[in-house]
Amino acid sequence: MYYALTALALKNGFETSNHGQLIGWFNKEYILNKRLDPHFGKILRNAFHNRTKGDYDAFIDFPRNEVDLMLLEMTDFIHAIKKLLQQ
Repeated sequence: MYYALTALALKNGFETSNHGQLIGWFNKEYILNKRLDPHFGKILRNAFHNRTKGDYDAFIDFPRNEVDLMLLEMTDFIHAIKKLLQQ
C-alpha cells in the first residue's frame, strides 16, 4: 500500500519518505477533497496502525479473520490507487 501510494504522490509532484507525511498528503488531496471514498482513508489508517503494532509491540497476534479482512481491504485500496494512477 505504501509503494502504491508513493507512486500516486510522485505522479502528483509530492515526494516524501515519511509515512505520516504521505498519509497526511493522501488525506488532504484525496479524502478531504472527496476525490476518493473516505473508506480508503480508514483502510490506510488501520493498515498503518497495524503495521506499527506489528513492528513495535513486544507480542502481537492478529487473528485469522482479521488478517483475511486486512488482505481484502489492502487489495481494494491498491486497486483504487491503480485506477487513479491510470487517469
